[in-house]
Amino acid sequence: MKTKNSNKRFWIFLMVAIPALTILTALGGAKLILSGAVPESKLNLVVGIAVGLVALVLSMFGAFHAKQKKFVWGMLFAAGYNAILLLSNLLFFGEGYGAILPNAIAVLTGGVIGSLLGAGKRRKRKRV
Repeated sequence: MKTKNSNKRFWIFLMVAIPALTILTALGGAKLILSGAVPESKLNLVVGIAVGLVALVLSMFGAFHAKQKKFVWGMLFAAGYNAILLLSNLLFFGEGYGAILPNAIAVLTGGVIGSLLGAGKRRKRKRV
């Protein structure tokens, strides 16, 4: 049985991991663009891949830690991440996000894949 302390640590970990993963993937994409490996015209593609990867990891993490309805919990984590992205853009930049559909599709696609991976049945290992 999980204690309140471990549940609290889980949510604290999420509050640190979500921005950290988002910033790390954004920095990786910026490095690719600044080094010339990816043209600047492909910025939206880089952003979509970055948020999709973060959503994949986040939804897989949520599905791993859920006791039941793992797929649903993974998708809720991805939807929550999408809401956090939209609200933080509105808060920091003071304007709504214009190209919401491509990033929402990337987040939800990453969420579906991560949820499926996290909800898959794990085999018990046989020790030889």
